[in-house]
Amino acid sequence: MTALPRWTGVGKAVSFYRYFAFNLPVLTTLSALGLLLGLTAVQLWTLFTHREVPGYFTAYLALLAAGSVLAASGVALGWAARTGVLRRGGRPAWTLGSLVSVVSLTVYLVSRTAGLPGLGELRGRWDYVPGTLTMALAALFAGLHFSVLTGLNVAAPDRRHWHD
Repeated sequence: MTALPRWTGVGKAVSFYRYFAFNLPVLTTLSALGLLLGLTAVQLWTLFTHREVPGYFTAYLALLAAGSVLAASGVALGWAARTGVLRRGGRPAWTLGSLVSVVSLTVYLVSRTAGLPGLGELRGRWDYVPGTLTMALAALFAGLHFSVLTGLNVAAPDRRHWHD
């Protein structure tokens, strides 16, 4: 897996963290929690206010909200842990948060371009505020996770021995 970035040169492009980085693990973690909980709030609001949607879309919203809550709790528990083994347990939570974000972005973009069965009225509706907010929160979390993966931001202080 590490050979591909080295062969393509992408590894050097994203290795900018060697030259500068942000030593704010608490801010990074709190930002992640805020983005995930915001995503959860928007999904739950959409779930409870839109009763005339197909069953698969209701299940999708419920799964996204559950995934966001699970990821947020994993990030919080990984942060609160004081031992290195438990702290590394937060990494799958970040990955789950990114997965939820990417799925949310994908479904939003597909629903607005190609449309979804039973939700044809969403096609071309780029002005729907909860959808735009979902897209923004999901993109920001995915970007934050990318910055943590590249080392630009630190979410677990024991990785670089940085502490707030």
